[in-house]
Amino acid sequence: MNKKHLAVCVFVLGLLIMFAIPVLANILTGATATADCNGYTLTVNASDLTVGALYTIDSSFTLTCGGSPTTVPGTISFTAGATTATETLSAKWPTSPLTTNCTVTGSATLTSSGSTVPITINGVASATLNCAGTACPATIGFWKNQAKHPFPNSVQQSGLTIGGVTYSASDLLTILNNNGGNAVVILGRQLVGALLNLAAGAKHNATADGAITTAETLLQANSLNLLTSVVDPSTTLGQALLAPASILDGYNSADFNTCSEGSGLVLGN
Repeated sequence: MNKKHLAVCVFVLGLLIMFAIPVLANILTGATATADCNGYTLTVNASDLTVGALYTIDSSFTLTCGGSPTTVPGTISFTAGATTATETLSAKWPTSPLTTNCTVTGSATLTSSGSTVPITINGVASATLNCAGTACPATIGFWKNQAKHPFPNSVQQSGLTIGGVTYSASDLLTILNNNGGNAVVILGRQLVGALLNLAAGAKHNATADGAITTAETLLQANSLNLLTSVVDPSTTLGQALLAPASILDGYNSADFNTCSEGSGLVLGN
């Protein structure tokens, strides 16, 4: 084979290789959300982005509360600072707080490529939001006494996802029993107590629901773990953590002492 023919072959082979290699397309690699009776916080991960390009992620939640489903749209716009990105969106439900039990599913789409992924909500594909409780909440001391007051069966089986972290039933009991001046510990006890009350069918309180949302947002935004993180209460973040803890302490005290503690709660086996 002469040099001319060899050069042509090399050129053709190069073209074949070039077209055989797929061009990287911007994609979503995952989407998770924490949701309660007030609203949701969505976290979406994208990759293969072009640095400096503007991207839009459209989210869609389907909320079913006993009647016709309601579509709840959302949009995240961002300029890529790297080839990968993690973006968040927090929003309230259209009628917040919800006052009936609802199921919620969702998906997210990166509009530039059409890449679509399902949203994992509270650790599952289809989450149930128990928003129709009528029972009276109980203190963290009530929940510490597992011999008399076992956690709801759903919590015993799956734990609770709090601020984007899933804690087992054993973890939750450890958090309830933690002591000390650590702001994360102080918040953790009351937050776990409030979430256990709601899981057991306790009535909702708009002020407490707002405190739960604030607490979970702070935990997730600052990558705090209720078992291991330490924040000095005197710091700005520490004070921010103590504010919802104080509200939830009142809620856990028989809904600010407006009902008979623990009455009507559905306990586990």
